[in-house]
Amino acid sequence: MKKCSIGNCELGLVPRTVAIIDRPLWTEDVVRLEKIGADMLEIRVDSFTQEIEKTAVLIMDIKKACSLPLIGTIRENTNTAEKRLEYFKTILPLVDAVDVELGGEISPQVIAMAKNKTVIVSEHDFAQTPETPRLHEMVKTAVALGADIVKIAVLAKSREDVVRLLKFVDECEENVVAFSMGEYGTVSRVLSMLFGSLFSYGFVTHANAPGQLSIEKLIEECRLYFPEMTE
Repeated sequence: MKKCSIGNCELGLVPRTVAIIDRPLWTEDVVRLEKIGADMLEIRVDSFTQEIEKTAVLIMDIKKACSLPLIGTIRENTNTAEKRLEYFKTILPLVDAVDVELGGEISPQVIAMAKNKTVIVSEHDFAQTPETPRLHEMVKTAVALGADIVKIAVLAKSREDVVRLLKFVDECEENVVAFSMGEYGTVSRVLSMLFGSLFSYGFVTHANAPGQLSIEKLIEECRLYFPEMTE
């Protein structure tokens, strides 16, 4: 794997955790996330219903409150559908990494704008776990698009799906973040990092995907199974 980092957070040495910010938080709540051991914050801009200028101010306030690197993510929904490129332009100077979708219409433009930022290209399959060759194909396509990190989240309908996903992570030679969603997949949100997945996401207020752990539980589990995190 190539050396990779997001802001001041070097990846690949120990498992890392990302707290998902999907609504305005008080400054003390942001400070708490850093104190309990979160390594990075993902700002889910698409979850905010306020104007992008207010979200930009919120991001600046977060940067003042803590030293954690920030990932900017803007998924397409009814609020962002016509404005995502504008939104990315607004937040790019404020974040350390951006997350764009594999195959997204604006993804090449966002990646072109994201100079000196870490680029995460992500693919989500909420219906199934694709066959292993297809997973490798996703990675190859994402890297060709300009990904520094490829994120793959797929639905596990069985434990066998989880095992297959973990084997894929172990085989993959690129920088990946991969885990299974759903009730069978919860274990992979921690265990995938044993196989080489760079980090995992935990929610702050409510789960954003099936099987997702709270950031507190994620950090607790990681410290239990990865003692190097507490050194």
